[in-house]
Amino acid sequence: MSNKPQTPSKNENGFTLVEAVIAIFIVTIALIGTAGAITYALEYSTLSKNSTNAKLVITSMIEQVESLRNTRRLQFRQIANVGSVDNTGVTINFTGFTTGFNEVSLNPGPDGVNGTTDDLINPGPDFIYGNGDDFTDPSYARSGFTREVLITDLSVFVKKVEVKVRYQAAAGKVGTLTGVCYLNNDSRLSQQ
Repeated sequence: MSNKPQTPSKNENGFTLVEAVIAIFIVTIALIGTAGAITYALEYSTLSKNSTNAKLVITSMIEQVESLRNTRRLQFRQIANVGSVDNTGVTINFTGFTTGFNEVSLNPGPDGVNGTTDDLINPGPDFIYGNGDDFTDPSYARSGFTREVLITDLSVFVKKVEVKVRYQAAAGKVGTLTGVCYLNNDSRLSQQ
């Protein structure tokens, strides 16, 4: 047996330090690109979800206004913003839809109509509206969404109902969607 140290042969292959550094650099660039793509996908997913929810809030509000008219729960002249409601000769007084951007509530409040000043009112422990234990409950607000309902009289027979919703968009920005419908003075109830 000889104690002679072995010298590597020229046929042995391996990576040099330079090659290893270059490979790590390439993998790092690829991982940074992947992380960027994942971040973009998450932001786009959130934006898409919030804009879809904003569309649902708009559609729901417009359908509610049409339903109030169609069921004659409110008279056509009562469908208006606060300060413009005509409650003459009606059995149910209506205060009107609030102006300006307000929080979107998950609860229609004591009047049963979304988009009014009582939307965030909680009936309290007795579950009865209108007595001393009622309170404003911020947990009823739909987080990240505000709504404005603008009702314009175009004529005696036609109103323009415009619903704007602001929602959280990507990178801390706020997006706005608007839905418009025209309401005529004709309930769509069938005559029997």
